[in-house]
Amino acid sequence: MSKSYNIEPLAYKPSSNDKFDEIDIRSPESIDVKLSDNNGSPFRGMGKDELLVHSSKPFWRRLRMICISIILLGWLALIITVVALVLVYPKCKSPDSRSWWQNEVIYRIYVRSYKDSDGNGEGDLDGVASKLDYIKDLGVGVISLSPDYEDDGTDGDFHIKNHMKIAGSVGGDDALQRLITHAHGKGLKVILDFVPSQTSDQSEWFKWSQEARFRNDSYRNFYVWTNTPTNWKSMYGGGAWNTSSERSGEYYLHQFLHNQPDLNLRSPQVKEKLNEILTHWLNKSVDGFYIRNSAYLFTDYDLRDESKVPSAAGDEYGDYNHIYTKNLPEIYDMFARWRTTTDAYTDKYRVLMADPDPMSNNVEMMKYYGHFQRDGVHLPVKRRQFPTDCGGQCIREYVNGWMDNLPSGRWPTWSLGDEMTKRFATNHSESFIRCFAMLSMTLPGTPILYYGDEINLVDLSIPPSSSTSRNQPMRGLMQWDNTLNGGFTNGTSPWISVGADYQTNNVKNQSAKGDSLMSFFKNLTTLRSDDTFRIGDYYPTVVDDAVFSFVREFDGKKGYLVAINFANTAQSRDYAKAHSTIQSKASFELTTGGSESFDADTDVDTSSLTLGPQQGVVVSWDYVAKEL
Repeated sequence: MSKSYNIEPLAYKPSSNDKFDEIDIRSPESIDVKLSDNNGSPFRGMGKDELLVHSSKPFWRRLRMICISIILLGWLALIITVVALVLVYPKCKSPDSRSWWQNEVIYRIYVRSYKDSDGNGEGDLDGVASKLDYIKDLGVGVISLSPDYEDDGTDGDFHIKNHMKIAGSVGGDDALQRLITHAHGKGLKVILDFVPSQTSDQSEWFKWSQEARFRNDSYRNFYVWTNTPTNWKSMYGGGAWNTSSERSGEYYLHQFLHNQPDLNLRSPQVKEKLNEILTHWLNKSVDGFYIRNSAYLFTDYDLRDESKVPSAAGDEYGDYNHIYTKNLPEIYDMFARWRTTTDAYTDKYRVLMADPDPMSNNVEMMKYYGHFQRDGVHLPVKRRQFPTDCGGQCIREYVNGWMDNLPSGRWPTWSLGDEMTKRFATNHSESFIRCFAMLSMTLPGTPILYYGDEINLVDLSIPPSSSTSRNQPMRGLMQWDNTLNGGFTNGTSPWISVGADYQTNNVKNQSAKGDSLMSFFKNLTTLRSDDTFRIGDYYPTVVDDAVFSFVREFDGKKGYLVAINFANTAQSRDYAKAHSTIQSKASFELTTGGSESFDADTDVDTSSLTLGPQQGVVVSWDYVAKEL
């Protein structure tokens, strides 16, 4: 039915731009108006109800469903495409979390030889504190201190009377607290030695153990006693058992010196006391512990004799198989117990280090990390033992011994020296030391630098008074400058002599030279702070009897090639084909120095890279995204 409209005349003057809808007049009373918009739409002017009627027709319903289906299918296809790309495209993997003891370089200090602060001729903890800026400037982040507990006055480091008190000769407890506070203020960590294997025979514990008359006396079994001694030997010669004037007919065990009785770690009371020692120092904000003599914590429960080495002709320590006195499996249980103690301090992360027996094989040493699903120490520290003519093959065996046996998720250490090992510079050239330093600073792992190695100190030309004396050739005074005694003390004669070369080889002189060994160490610690060396993957590349090389890389980060020639002749290799990500043209980063020169402004050709005798180089390239 048509609608009717009353049309009244309007005063309107049409223009040339106006457009009019067509009107059909059906009758005098009414007219039908044919609605149309400027585009000819037939629905202009319709009401809501009429539009709903038209939109409900089958044609429009089908059209709407088709459009909606197309949109939904398009979105679904887009989502599927995005998901497929996410699943298929190579991903940048997340970096493993690294703690401070993995990121930092550890600096081992023999306190009595580092710096004398009070003029008595003996280094002390305040002297160490006075050199914290120097230590920080080296790029070091952790200080590991030699054992300096209250002792019995005997010339040695392990004659400990009280494990919870610092010796007054190095400043006492207050000096240690000052050092820890100042070190933490500069972002440095402090690690103490922990000696759970023995005490001095002047320790109150040993006195009480000797005086114990009854089996239920808590101190009776603090040490290893027997009525029938075995054939075990002391490391320093002679038998490992000694008589006691207080306990007639009984003998106590000493695997080291006769006045250093072995603690009995099978005793629950001893375990409790050792835990109290750790807790005592943890409460004083110590950042970790270095467990000393760790291979000798337990001996055979049944006290059985040890067999002799078949070819042995003598009757000394080295003539026996030490299957009942060394590396017993119980030591791993103790590591796990002490790890639980340190982990309980959740205010910050503490680290445990330990010194495996230098003669232990790599498989045995790996148990230090954990045994039977229990965590052990974080960092086993195996002393460096290189022959004088150590070359590429020697280095390959050393590195692969760690990396090929390393349990998943564990972290190696690379020790340059300590107070028990001949100094590196005594038996090796500076060029070899630079190569090994480059290796240890760029491999995955924590480097351990012994004080003075950064300025190439050598062993003193003195015979030690005995193998147990503090007066050892590798413990010479730190040479700070060319003044008397190398700037170690301003007072009386020092307790040990200074190196003969102190007037020319010292910190002050090396600081002024950009090509000095100390400057090289600083460059290495700076390079090591790059994310790729902190979190990057490790891939051996060219490894042979002369060259040791590897790649460090991580998704989204700069890639590095470290190539080191340990041979005494120049060596050329094609490194570009050794690993898929190595670029044929790379940027020069650092060299140890040597006959082959490198220019920071000139690309290095990795397809034909020549290294001089005992020379290393680090080159880099920008990250290249992997293609599908």
